[in-house]
This record gives sequence, structure tokens and C-alpha cells, in this order.
Amino acid sequence: MMRNEKKFDGGLVNVLGERECAQALVRVRNPLHLGLLERRFEVTAMYPFIRSVGIKCELKDAIRLERMQEVEYVSAQGRVFAFNDAGTHGAERADQTSTLSLPEGVDGSGVTICIMDTGVSPHSDLSVPRERIAHFVDMIGGDDEPYDDNGHGTFVAGVACGNGMLSGGRISGIAPKANIVGLKVIESNGESGAFKILDGMQWLFDNFRQYGIKVVCMSFGAEPLNYADPLKTGAEMLARSGLIVVAASGNSGENSLKSPAISSEVIAVGAVNGEDEVAPFTSRGVYQGVFRPDVFADGVDVKGIQAGGTYSKMSGTSASAPYVAGACCLLCQKYKNITPRQAKNAIINGSVFSNGNRVFRL
Repeated sequence: MMRNEKKFDGGLVNVLGERECAQALVRVRNPLHLGLLERRFEVTAMYPFIRSVGIKCELKDAIRLERMQEVEYVSAQGRVFAFNDAGTHGAERADQTSTLSLPEGVDGSGVTICIMDTGVSPHSDLSVPRERIAHFVDMIGGDDEPYDDNGHGTFVAGVACGNGMLSGGRISGIAPKANIVGLKVIESNGESGAFKILDGMQWLFDNFRQYGIKVVCMSFGAEPLNYADPLKTGAEMLARSGLIVVAASGNSGENSLKSPAISSEVIAVGAVNGEDEVAPFTSRGVYQGVFRPDVFADGVDVKGIQAGGTYSKMSGTSASAPYVAGACCLLCQKYKNITPRQAKNAIINGSVFSNGNRVFRL
């Protein structure tokens, strides 16, 4: 079919062998080449922050792309999944404390976190005594008012920065006074396409300074590509721009790390139970010679807020990632100019070794 399949993700090659057309992501070698693709192909999405466009790709288009020296790599649009409840139950929390040094009164005040997820629903723990959902962007339905038609994103937001208002303080998040920007990139069924995630990343890249966003939590992932993985590349561009990116490692067990948690420039988080035993569902393994996730955090039977105004439990790395993301909000409050690399080092160095695992908890 094509002479240079190394330029093409195998998934795209397979799709075009089965159907006439597919959505493809095309990465160019130079940002100046993006306009060339706009003129020559049916472009459906633009991602200048990673030198890429989405196009409607037929076989004839793939052949043309293969011959273009300006094109670096072409991949199919992969599926992305919120890491929903893994349903594993574990023991009570062990008596372990973090060595991360944070003074009393550090509660996330003045710091804004972006929850990239299924949305964020107003809840007493996020909206009373003041509304802390500072902004909401909907890449799925285009709504202006915050909502969550799945519940996953609201739970994640609660673990990171719920204030425990409805429970009288019994169930609260790590940074209870942090502000939230909700960025809905995942549909009601907990799934999405890579293009929607990239839409959200592009918006974040363009706007995070305007909204004062310091931390972004990504409790979702996709199967990584061998080369030019778009979610990994996107997360790295956000980190290089100054955002602290925290990503869940995935819920698929050993040797199944998900993107963007494969990146060395994000803080990849796995799950442990209350006795610091790695939850069996936690995606973990070696990527490019380095074991990931970077740290583990509570992720079994975690209590959190539920869309609709109540509470629920969740097991999964989706619950572990916002725990660490909330801690990053605390770091940003104490150290105003902390960089993503410094924040990652602080989280890693503030963890304790327990049962052979690097476990972070406050």
C-alpha cells in the first residue's frame, strides 16, 4: 500500500485497509508547514502547539502524505478513556506520613487547578461558602455552565480540592481552597477521541496564563504510540510552558502504562491501598528504560464527592492522581514560582518508601 510505513502509525495503516476514510493526525517538521496542509487537505482540527493538524484521510491522501518531506508522522485518532472505578477493595490506611514540609494554613488559596475530565458539577464542597469553579470549558457539547454527565470529573475535583462542607469536614480534598477550571473533554460514557483531548490541551496552552492555572490533572489515558504519541507530546508541551501536569498511570495492571503518563515530564501516579500495597489494577512498568509511575498514592476505596450533591467511593488511579495534583496546588501556594520539574522533584522526594514502593501522602 505505502512504501514508508515507518512514517505512519500501524493503526492508521490498518484502518485504511478496512475502510475508505479515517480521521488522522498529521505532525509536520516545521510550524510553517501547517498552512501547506490546510491548502492541500481537508483539515478538521488545528493543533499548532504540537505542530499538528487533524485531517479527513483517504488512501490517496495517505499516499500524498507519504511523499511530503514536510510531514514527520501520521497517526490514527485513538480512543481515550477516563479511568473509572476499578472496583478493588483493600485494607485501612497505614500510619505513614509524607516528608514534604508544608506549614499550617497552606490550603491551596490563590491557586487554580484545571480538571481535564468528564466535566465538573457544582457541589456544596466546591461551591459553598464561595463558588470555586472559576471557569468551565466544554469541548464536547459547547455548554457554558459547569456540568458533569458522568460523575468522574466531579469526583476527581473533590479529591483534589473539595472542602468537606457537606460532610462537616469529614470528607475533604487536599487543597480545599483552590480554584477550579473545569475542562470537559470526555463524553458521558467515559470515552473520548484523541482529537477532543488535544482540543482541550490546545485551549489550555493558549489560556492557562489568563486564568492563572498552575496545575492540570489528567485522570484519563490511551494506549501509547511507539513514536510521536500525541497525548504525550501535548502534555510535554504544557509542562514546558510552565504547567504542572499530573497524570494517572492507568487501570490495566502490569506492563500497560497509558499515555500521557508515559512521559518523564509529567508526574505519573499509581494507586496503593491503605497498607501501601500496589493495587493490582495499577498500570505500571518500564517505558524507555525508566520504571513508572513516579509515585503511588491512595487509590482504593477513596471517598469523594458525587455529582448531584452526595458522596461515593472510587478505586482507581483516577483517585490517586488528583491526590497528588492537590498537593501540587499546596506547593504552588507556598512557592509562587515553582517550576514543573521542581514540583515533580518535591513530590518524589516528599514520598516515603513503603513495601518497596514510593508512596506519597500528606
